[in-house]
Amino acid sequence: MKELSGKKLAAEIKEWCIDEVENLKAETGSSPHLLVLQYGEDAASKAYTNRIAKNCENIGIEFEYQQIKDDPESFLAILKNANQDPKITSIMVQQPLPDELKDSLEMINPKKDIEGITSASLGKLFAGYDTLVPATAEACMEILDYYNIPLKGQRAVVVGRSNIVGKPVSILLQQRHATVTMCHSRTRDLTAELQNADIVVAAVGRPKLITAEMLTGNSIVIDVGTNFVDGKLIGDVDFDSSAEKVKMITPVPGGVGTVTNQVLMRNIVKSFKNLH
Repeated sequence: MKELSGKKLAAEIKEWCIDEVENLKAETGSSPHLLVLQYGEDAASKAYTNRIAKNCENIGIEFEYQQIKDDPESFLAILKNANQDPKITSIMVQQPLPDELKDSLEMINPKKDIEGITSASLGKLFAGYDTLVPATAEACMEILDYYNIPLKGQRAVVVGRSNIVGKPVSILLQQRHATVTMCHSRTRDLTAELQNADIVVAAVGRPKLITAEMLTGNSIVIDVGTNFVDGKLIGDVDFDSSAEKVKMITPVPGGVGTVTNQVLMRNIVKSFKNLH
């Protein structure tokens, strides 16, 4: 088994971002500026925001955080103003959102949509146009490329059909000429699908859903799962047993998530360029 660590790749993307931000400051006199907008007091969202803030600080990206409680109109007003403010070049809206604000994600200017979650961004991805891609989906592709894993003609199974990972990564794989099968909670025989796959992308959000018995010795496994069980971060794949069997596998932590953090920073740099 070869472990597909994301640490060196993440470090390379980080260095690119640092250099690029320094160049942009020299050329334009300004730097990328991220606004993170949160509604309510979800602790996990707050913790994620703190990690983003630290990454921005390390790279030289300006970071701004606003938290709104029990005032939907103020939340929408801030989002509208951020779209129009030339200083703010990137926008993130933290989830979960209450039902009355879920449609607010569609308000984000696609050029500032660093998570690639608006229908405009996803539509461009589907149609094959240049756009900001959801960071986790792109991180999966970065790992496959970093380890020179061929995609053309390969059979890929994506487990999970979310708009931020499963669906976009399936499109990215198809664009690289892989033959993609989408699986989910209603797939009749998941094991049969997985054992027919060269590449498995697990992005369903269920700890250790995929076990060694469901995989083959030739499986290349990209585990997107980030599940906390008894205070420990584990993936959607049972790593300990699967690592002894499969050809290649990403660890959790230290795999896709590590790369995702820096791909998001790169998207912030790209959004600045889109607007300048």
